[in-house]
Amino acid sequence: MVGGHLNFKQFFKITKMEITFLVDLVAVAAFFSDPEFSSHYLVIIPLLISGSLASMSAAVFNNIYDMDIDREMKRTRYRESIVNSRTYTSTFIYGAVMLIAAMAVATIAINPLTSLFIFLGFLSYVVLYTIILKRRTTWNIVIGGIAGSFPAFAGWAAVSNDVSVTALFIAFLVFLWTPTHFWALATNSSQDYLEAGIPMLPAVVGVKKGSRWILINSIILVAYSLIPLWFRQIHVGVLYFAFAAVMGGMILYYVIRPMVRNYSLLEFRKAFHFSNYYLMLLLIAICLVSVVRL
Repeated sequence: MVGGHLNFKQFFKITKMEITFLVDLVAVAAFFSDPEFSSHYLVIIPLLISGSLASMSAAVFNNIYDMDIDREMKRTRYRESIVNSRTYTSTFIYGAVMLIAAMAVATIAINPLTSLFIFLGFLSYVVLYTIILKRRTTWNIVIGGIAGSFPAFAGWAAVSNDVSVTALFIAFLVFLWTPTHFWALATNSSQDYLEAGIPMLPAVVGVKKGSRWILINSIILVAYSLIPLWFRQIHVGVLYFAFAAVMGGMILYYVIRPMVRNYSLLEFRKAFHFSNYYLMLLLIAICLVSVVRL
């Protein structure tokens, strides 16, 4: 850091690239699930550029707004040395430039509807989740999880300039996955959230009751993931069902393990990490199905 400016390495530490990767994968899965994608191959390039820039921008603004609580939490304390009063202005400018670039690329190189969905994803994460919900209600990550759904709409709209049942399915799959994913992480950091005054569900209701909510949400998630079996309008293919069945059984195994192992925080961490693989592999299966027509 020199003269209040971030260097490249510091900047990418606050852009949450692991989230950007999943956001891009959601968009790509919806893109490939559109039967007309083969005539729009090149559109995937501006889709990934605009989606990545908007996601990284949202992460930057999230860090700016949460400067006061990040220093209170062990998991995020390192951000204080990156985003602070000296770097606030330059960080804000970087985030704003990325957002403007994302909107310009999506609008010019794709279409206005895709640009709208990307912008709504940004707004729902920064305004709805970070500013409005995060510090006020245990429903924060449940309602705020809608931010992860918009990339599915953007991916489909990039091909057909509309919304489909398949895009809705993928969007709601991500929406239902988010509480399982984040509550497992929040359980491991419950004390941090209590000290920072953030009402994450496991921190408010306790580890035991929180783990039951994780299990309930996971059962709903797994059941929902199999809905395409009964709706042929949802284009996911045979390979997806094999992945959904196997991964569904595994995620239930991982969220039950903490309950039978004395609510071990290590087991919650394992459940959190596996939830990433769960969503990633389901989305990859959707992509493969579309590309090779399985």
